[in-house]
Amino acid sequence: MRTLSVVLAASFAALCFAQEAPAPDPLGNFIMDMFKRNEGDTLCSEGPTGLPQIRATLAEHFKGMGVDPKQHIPAKEVAIALWTRYPCPFSPYRPQLRPATAKDIEGVWLFPESSQKYRFGPRSKLKPPSAAQAVRCDAIGYYPDGELSQAVARGQPGCPFRTAADLEASRAYPRAASWSMLRDGRLAVTRSDVAQIEEWDLFMVTEPFQVQDLKLQPGELIAYVRRESGNELNAATQFLHLRRLP
Repeated sequence: MRTLSVVLAASFAALCFAQEAPAPDPLGNFIMDMFKRNEGDTLCSEGPTGLPQIRATLAEHFKGMGVDPKQHIPAKEVAIALWTRYPCPFSPYRPQLRPATAKDIEGVWLFPESSQKYRFGPRSKLKPPSAAQAVRCDAIGYYPDGELSQAVARGQPGCPFRTAADLEASRAYPRAASWSMLRDGRLAVTRSDVAQIEEWDLFMVTEPFQVQDLKLQPGELIAYVRRESGNELNAATQFLHLRRLP
């Protein structure tokens, strides 16, 4: 799998939001090229999204970072902003979500079967080639001492994880993963079995809302992996929808 840096390199040219008419529109061309290359993989929009709306979203994003959107902004920073604001399957920049805290996250969670189809973008090359290889459901435990435990069910009928106690068998194995908060909404995962660090954006649902047939309720979590091997550009390559297990 090509890294996102390689995909982006073909389009790296210095860009500027302020263009004198009737000058060419390198920013607009770059945005459209990014969506052409990545839509349905690492970029998703909810319904038709025109170029003026995307420009307005980027301007809001850079203003929030204290950057004047009319100044010269390198293509790499524009690409990171697009990946940040338009992940698959939907953007977390909405009033029904807030960045999750460590206290929010602690506990055992279920990524239910009904939501598994949203784990990867519809055109992602990471999607399993067959239903038999796809994850049916998984349970994830974020324990107070930083222990991270996960159990995955594939292929079998029904989901075996119904309570937090169902994850205890996985904890009997030597600890392989740990979690910590870098800041509210940003979680780091380190593993003893592989030399890499993952970073996830996690959000707490505060009000019910629905995207396509995915219904989210207060108290649930959503998560996007934002950093991993080959990805230093904040592109979300995987999504989680988590419901707390009793």
